[in-house]
Amino acid sequence: MKKLISTLIALSVAGSFSATVAADQFYIDIGLDAGGNANAAEGDVTHTGWLDQLSFLYNSTSTITDSGGGAANALSVGDTILSKGGILNDNFIDPTDISINLIDGFEPAENTFGGPSDNGFGYGSNKWGLTFGFDDLMGTWNGAGFTYTSGTISMYYYDNTMVNSAGFIRLFDLNVMSGGDTGNATVLNGMLTNFGALSSVNLVDAGDVFNFAAGSFGDLSGPPNNQMISFNASQDTQSLNNLSFTNGVATTAGSHNGSINFSTVPEPASLAILSLGLLGFAGAKRRKAK
Repeated sequence: MKKLISTLIALSVAGSFSATVAADQFYIDIGLDAGGNANAAEGDVTHTGWLDQLSFLYNSTSTITDSGGGAANALSVGDTILSKGGILNDNFIDPTDISINLIDGFEPAENTFGGPSDNGFGYGSNKWGLTFGFDDLMGTWNGAGFTYTSGTISMYYYDNTMVNSAGFIRLFDLNVMSGGDTGNATVLNGMLTNFGALSSVNLVDAGDVFNFAAGSFGDLSGPPNNQMISFNASQDTQSLNNLSFTNGVATTAGSHNGSINFSTVPEPASLAILSLGLLGFAGAKRRKAK
């Protein structure tokens, strides 16, 4: 009986944690009606419909440094990588290259027969879009792929009134906390922070542009909610077959595509209360069994 109760507790706690990594639906509020169909979230024409994830594409450049722990001037365990990409890539031509460094679609997408409203995303007289950039994504070669440990990816809003990226509006940062190559993809995970509290998009606070059903990303992450918002990004893995080192340093460039989703993470206090409740349930079962 004790073993059964312990197993049930373990499964319940594991289930509660695994649920936090499931993607939550969200919508985007740009503060104006830019087009799209009638399937807008909450019936508001300034919103997109309910979305599961965003698709993206971008170019990157990376510098790989020989750590000295393996063969000289050859990729080996412990070598480090520093990557830059999107609009913060050193090779980005502003604003021409925005077309190959951006969020390029919503999933599910609006179509002729329905789907969630895209509110004119990427077309029409009020053309608007989303892009991103990073210049400090860090990782280490583990023998089979790179394991990523840190980096900041900034998400921006732009529209056809802006001349170049200097006018883009930063919405929030995605702080990379973990990730790596899985064989079929490169996955990055982390938390959203640094919402653009002093910026706005058509009078909508930057922190309120992205929204879950429970509230905006900015409101949920601040007091009194203090919820963490996580992201999961998956993209194609680039080949390193032609990597060439010179004086312990190699550079490589790539073009990528992938997708990103978001989810809320329960407060630590909530998880603690859940654990105590489960322990209390187990205690009650033990008393009943006597």
